[in-house]
Amino acid sequence: MVAAMKTRSNEITPPPAPAATERKTVVVVDDSSTMRNIIQRELEAAGFAVITFSDGLEALSSLHWMQRPPDLITLDIDMPRMDGFVCCEKIREQEAKGLFGTPEARMPVLFVSANDTFDNRSRGFHLGVLEFISKPFVRGDIARAVSRVLEPQATFAGMTALVVDDNQGVRRMVATCLHRFGLTIIEAENGLQAYDLVRANSDRLDLAIVDFEMPVMRGDEFIHLTRQLPETEHLPMLSISSSEETNAVLQMFRAGATDYLVKPFIAEELLARAQVHLQLRRHVRHLEEMNRNLYDRAVNDALTGLRNKRYFQEAYEEMFARAIRIGIDLSCLFFDLDHFKLVNDTCGHGFGDYVLQTVGRLLKKNTRCGDLAARFGGEEFIVALPSTNMENALFVAEKIRALVEEYRFSDQGHQWRLTTSIGIASLHGHHPKTAAALLQLADQALYCAKDRGRNRVEPPPKRA
Repeated sequence: MVAAMKTRSNEITPPPAPAATERKTVVVVDDSSTMRNIIQRELEAAGFAVITFSDGLEALSSLHWMQRPPDLITLDIDMPRMDGFVCCEKIREQEAKGLFGTPEARMPVLFVSANDTFDNRSRGFHLGVLEFISKPFVRGDIARAVSRVLEPQATFAGMTALVVDDNQGVRRMVATCLHRFGLTIIEAENGLQAYDLVRANSDRLDLAIVDFEMPVMRGDEFIHLTRQLPETEHLPMLSISSSEETNAVLQMFRAGATDYLVKPFIAEELLARAQVHLQLRRHVRHLEEMNRNLYDRAVNDALTGLRNKRYFQEAYEEMFARAIRIGIDLSCLFFDLDHFKLVNDTCGHGFGDYVLQTVGRLLKKNTRCGDLAARFGGEEFIVALPSTNMENALFVAEKIRALVEEYRFSDQGHQWRLTTSIGIASLHGHHPKTAAALLQLADQALYCAKDRGRNRVEPPPKRA
């Protein structure tokens, strides 16, 4: 198996896809020459390179002189000298010593046997066997099983799964299976470690597969704790437990699990259940993205990316009411671009749109997160500054005025210098009775700036 590359702590990305011309090598181990020939012909017809051996001892001794480990091994269970189980155990022991590459690079093993029993499947599961194909099998079964392992699908590429189990072998088996879907895997060996990983990666997790019995924190405790996080409300959590843990499934469901598997399970059962939840997760994410796009269109100005007038008016009313309620100041800046009609008439509306977009970017970059900046219409802009008095509002307004004046607008072969006139007013400085009255004061201040020569910041005119 191609070694999966660790990109950060506890995280494993799917192995890179092989080059189109690279042939994967499969070792076939069976004491029946007829069966070896059947499997070999089927795999070679599917494009795989095949090496055959008559028993486990011959296969194990031959692995050492191969230039590189095979990509996959199929093992019969009942063979003379060394059966499939012992051969697989020896391979895992030697892998752990780094004899076939890195200890993390485990060769995929498929059992092909007429001895398809629960005990054999259970024993194979604990050895990391990915598939169990029963003899007699139908033509094409072997090639399809090998292809599922060695030619991963990219159906869910970009999605991430968290695998939580204190048994490293089980984690590896689950990770190898999920790599077929192109998933990135994050591993944890207990519930407490998993909880920390969820908090750090909640925005990118699409599936969690959680063991029940673990040290430090059990699976049901982890799921219950994780469900308290708002961002995991729709995260599918698939619980796994051994057949002896009779109450585990119920406890996991009570904690918030979405589905379950009983160990030992076969790869196809895991993949089938995971696929259902991943498809639903992808669909939900798509709907969430569509809703975000619809919301953005409803509240943002399409040209500048600032909030639009309708959103501003609703949010500003709430901002004003809050300022009155808790006794903080609130200032408003109302401004437009001087002689903007001349820009459109001289350089065209395309250049005019570029200017408005640039001013929008300057506002976004030079206002605080809690400030409310909007395009009010045409070349008019407005900014609401909570917890800001007249002195500080004057500083912000002067900064914006200077940025516009100093900016060299250049696009489509045109260059232009612009200035802006800004009116400012504040709640504590002018004591308006309503939110609309504060806006009106800032608007009056803007007209004062225009009357006094433009490219300046002015407060509202003093009352007579």
